[in-house]
Formats: sequence, structure tokens, C-alpha cells
Amino acid sequence: MRHLRARLRDRIMDWADRRAPLAERVTLRHKTIYILPTATGGGFLLLVILLWLMGTNYENNLVLASAFLLLALLLVSTLHGFRNLSGLTLTVTQSHAAFAGEHAEFEVLLQSAGGSRHDNIHLSWDPALVVEADLIDCSERHLSLSVRSRRRGWLRPGRLRVSSRFPLGLLEAWSWVQLDTRALIYPAPEPSVEPPVAALDARHEGETLSAENREEFQGFVRYQAGAALTRVAWKHFARGAGLHLKDFAGYQSRQIWLDWDAVPERDPERRLAQLCYWVLTLAQGPDEYGLRLPGRQQPLGRGPEHRDACLRTLALWGLPEDQNSA
Repeated sequence: MRHLRARLRDRIMDWADRRAPLAERVTLRHKTIYILPTATGGGFLLLVILLWLMGTNYENNLVLASAFLLLALLLVSTLHGFRNLSGLTLTVTQSHAAFAGEHAEFEVLLQSAGGSRHDNIHLSWDPALVVEADLIDCSERHLSLSVRSRRRGWLRPGRLRVSSRFPLGLLEAWSWVQLDTRALIYPAPEPSVEPPVAALDARHEGETLSAENREEFQGFVRYQAGAALTRVAWKHFARGAGLHLKDFAGYQSRQIWLDWDAVPERDPERRLAQLCYWVLTLAQGPDEYGLRLPGRQQPLGRGPEHRDACLRTLALWGLPEDQNSA
């Protein structure tokens, strides 16, 4: 029975997808708006039927009039519920990357047609994350909708459910909208004790100390003619130790390669998770860092753009080529 219901639901969704194909901008029309009674509306309809049966059976015109009045109210609610969604335009303006297990956010623009008002609109990709909006005193509104991610790669949110129980809650009008958008999901960072750094290469590592960046005190050197008086160690001179100069040096940034083969974990996803953690860690410091994966390499660099490029490489590594295209 469960299998039969699943097949029936899939067929209904396929039929709905053909009526509302994937698009960057969607306007709700009569072909894509569906209306059914709510639980309250079902009870209301049952009451109308009972009143009609009683009025017919006992030939009571007052009861029949009440039944017809309530039925008219239900029909008017149907019309207003349809008009409340009709003409509503939805456009995704921006998507935000997230880490696996977090909620990816999509910025959606709601617009009304010709000054129409839309009351009590509910939008959700996830039934647990419903956003409510109204277009009454304005013609457009920006909303932030969330979808929970489960794995790295590109996340397509799927069918967006737009619904409303306006005006009386007796009927629910809804539509399935497929917006052409996606968000990049990075691996969930997993801390590790030591960074997965490749063996140091003297040609790229450079000097640890930099004479140009003088910040750290290193000791004393013999006095050299022409040296600045501020560098003279006057306390040493007062103790009869002769003229010496204070020597300072600073540490320059290193060049670090995060290497797939240096990760102790064997599971590929955990390897990516630990590399992701160290990309985020190194991005907060002054060091240049690069990324080496089987078949892929991200050159040395620093800064937010380089960090995002490394995270993108980790997110899309090993996935089919059709999922890697921007």
C-alpha cells in the first residue's frame, strides 16, 4: 500500500512538473494553482450537506436557505483563494553557500501584478522551515528561504511550495514552483590535531626570518659605524660591555601546501572535511597556502577569494563533470 501511494505521488508530481517546468522567474497562473478543502473546510462542507439533507427531508426552507448560504460562502472563498495567488511572481535573486549539515539560504523576490494584494502567503522548500509574507502595502518583498543540506556539492532545492488559506481557512490554495537555482555546499569542517601539510620544499619555503620586517628582538651585534643611535644598547655600554646594537627581525609568511596524501584518514569524505578545516584555519593567518588533491591543484594564495576557491575545489572534487560546471 505504501509503495502504491509513493508511485501515485510521483506520478502527480511529474504531472505538476510538466505544467510548471524549471524557470528562473515564475508567475502563478490558473494552470499551476490548486485548491482543496482544509480539515476545517471538510467539516464545513459536511455541515452544508447535512443541512441540505435535513432541509430536503423535512421540507424546511429556512434550513435549505442556510445550506445554500454556507455553500455560497464556500464558493466565494474559492474565488478569493485563487485570486490571492494568481499573478504572484517569484524570482531567486541570490543563493548563499553553506557547509554540509547547515541550512543554505536563497534570496527570493516576491512581486505582485498590477497592484494586486496577496495575503497570508506561505513559502517553503522544507515543511519545517515555512516563511510567511504579505503583499498588501507594497508591490514587492525580499524573503530569505532556507533548505537543509546533507552532502557537499551543488544543492538544488527542488519544488518550492507556495500556499495560502486566505480568506477563511476553509480552503487551501497552493502551487509547486521550480526555480532554476542552486547553492554550493562545502564539506563540513572536521578538526584534526596536525595540519595535513606536504613535505617542506626549500625552494618554496623561503627564509623564516626577514630582515626587512623587523619586529622581534633577536639579540645583540657589534656596533657598526653609521648605525642609528636608537639601536645602541646603552645599558650594555654603561656596564662596560662596549658598544653593541640591538638586532631585530620579523617572521615572514610561509608557503604551505595542504596535501591529500598527508591526511591520516582513509575515508575520502573525512579527508575533505579535515582539509576544509585547515583551509578555514589558514585563511585567518598571513601564510600563503595551496591545495593538492588527486587530479586537482589549487595554487598558492591568500585572501577571501583564494579561500573560496579552495572550498569550491573541495566541494566539487570527485563529483560528475555535469555537477561541477558553474
